[in-house]
Amino acid sequence: MLRQIRRVHTRAGARWLALSLVACAVVTPAVAHAATTVRVAPPGINPNGPSQQPRLSANGRFVAFSSQASNLGPAVGTGRESNVYVFDRLTGRTTLISSGLGGAPANGNSTNPSISGDGQVVAFASTATNLVGGTSKGVNEIFVRVGSGPIRRLTVGFGGVEPDSDSAQPVVSGNGRYVGFTSDADNLVAGDDNGASDVFEFDLLTGAFYRVSVTSRGGQARGASYNPSISADGHLISFTSGARSLVKGLRNRVPNVFIHDVYTGRTSLMSVSGRGKQQNASVPAPFTQFSDLSGDGHYVVFDSNATNLVPGVGNGHTAVFRHDLIARRTQLVSRTSSGKEANNDSFEPATSGDGSVTAFESFADNLGSPWAPGPNIFTWNALTFTPTTVDVTASGGSRGAELERQLLQRPAVSADGHVVAFVSGANNLVGGDYNGAEDVFLRITP
Repeated sequence: MLRQIRRVHTRAGARWLALSLVACAVVTPAVAHAATTVRVAPPGINPNGPSQQPRLSANGRFVAFSSQASNLGPAVGTGRESNVYVFDRLTGRTTLISSGLGGAPANGNSTNPSISGDGQVVAFASTATNLVGGTSKGVNEIFVRVGSGPIRRLTVGFGGVEPDSDSAQPVVSGNGRYVGFTSDADNLVAGDDNGASDVFEFDLLTGAFYRVSVTSRGGQARGASYNPSISADGHLISFTSGARSLVKGLRNRVPNVFIHDVYTGRTSLMSVSGRGKQQNASVPAPFTQFSDLSGDGHYVVFDSNATNLVPGVGNGHTAVFRHDLIARRTQLVSRTSSGKEANNDSFEPATSGDGSVTAFESFADNLGSPWAPGPNIFTWNALTFTPTTVDVTASGGSRGAELERQLLQRPAVSADGHVVAFVSGANNLVGGDYNGAEDVFLRITP
């Protein structure tokens, strides 16, 4: 079966993107800082609700996140629903992205934001039915907003009908042109009858719609596909899939990480050793395997319980690995500076534009100092092979106790590797934090 492509409203899509980009503000470089920790909130404001799911622009100036707070700026949600915001580090302003028609509050939860390299294109998932006209079903759908322009819905069923199931996990390419996402809907493209979630890509400029969780010949995945990431130019998408039909010779019977090249149509297995050995374990249920592509498409990082990806590695805990697509080399990321494995689970990695800095969460207590009970956020530098604790106070001290004992999250890292975003309920990371809720924080290094 040929790879399925749908083109919708090509001229309208190009006009919408062009006009929206003209309206965008010029992005200036972020101000240089000494190593410090800051909270994502307007000056003097204690958010009155929890915030989570941060994602960063290329230089870390803009932070997209979701929040139930109702005091983040002049245009905010009601606090009853989760909304998507963008915080500008340079101005200290927070902008509501998931606003309803005519400025009305969204009538459903908006979550899982993703942001382009220049900070002007934000995609998110929402159950709201009043973000755009003609939405009535209330399933989780994918929307995008460019600058201060109108919100656009991407998950329109084939032939213009309502999607018949939920979509989630949007990812925006660094150039802001492409949006990848996962969907359970089977009416987004023709011929989708595999009865499983798939990964798609939408071209905002042309309106082309691709299903990317397919074989190199365009055949359907015989299993669920999810957790996408995308390269800066949008032509590579990585994802996890339990399907054994995506590449020939797949024998390990566990979910795996794949990469699909939209330009060539080729799908390749990525969760392998440097010698091409298939991983002998994935990530145990109920958790799922995550991957992240470097912006240049050179590296993919992923978590795995495999014991055969790197010689001598495999102590029974989930670990983070980095696979070089060009050199075909796999390295252990969740390791000490002396090369020892992390002594507890490490998971949900995110990597910088060139793959040199990888952030991840870990329960290990041997990766870095300071260490606080529960999971911590670390970065690993591929040039120095050194892990660094990220969720620390402004002066580098240990964070206080978390509100949730096991706050499982995925950190974010800017393309330049200088800013890491994470979530914490600790009240000592910045001064004056007394809201008793999880906040989004940034660890900024020179």
